[in-house]
Amino acid sequence: MASYHAGTPDSVYIPPSHHVITTSEIQKIREWLLWSIFNIFFGWGLAGLTPLLFSMLCRYNKRNNDLHGAQAMSNLALILNIVATLSGIAGWVFLIVLLVHLHRIYDAYYPK
Repeated sequence: MASYHAGTPDSVYIPPSHHVITTSEIQKIREWLLWSIFNIFFGWGLAGLTPLLFSMLCRYNKRNNDLHGAQAMSNLALILNIVATLSGIAGWVFLIVLLVHLHRIYDAYYPK
């Protein structure tokens, strides 16, 4: 039987059941913020805003030491940045091809 001192509250130590997150572990997560900002201009605006939102959410989760939330937002930002970059490239190629085609049509109807 354990002895207790009079006047002291009973306390029980319960070890934490969650994983301790080190700052180096959470700092390894990439935010993709610069790529997201680049995609706003290169990826036709709206396609670049969505990855920027997830990049900023990743940064917010990193500051709050939310490892799993930061990893999820980082992965979403990466995927959306890839989609925005590819759609931006496709959009610019389409615009250039369209302008060349329109220029040829214009030259065909209005010769010099």
